[in-house]
Amino acid sequence: MADSLGVKIFQADIIYHLFDKFTAYREELKAKKREEFRSVAVFPCKLRILPQFIFNSRDPIVMGVMVENGIVKVGTPICVPSKE
Repeated sequence: MADSLGVKIFQADIIYHLFDKFTAYREELKAKKREEFRSVAVFPCKLRILPQFIFNSRDPIVMGVMVENGIVKVGTPICVPSKE
């Protein structure tokens, strides 16, 4: 019944070994989910536009920026909360 419902059963003679198995299983699940949603995740960052390096102000916008906080990755959506 556990297999049909997708329930994992842990068994050990020593409680510490049981805890270690459960912890390892939980970390494995986290790693799988992290890998599954890696392409969907958006990591916040703060950029400063360098005015002397604006090469194209229309679609596609090409400009130089300084990353102040976070990490910028290819495909990261960018928005301008204020024009200041």
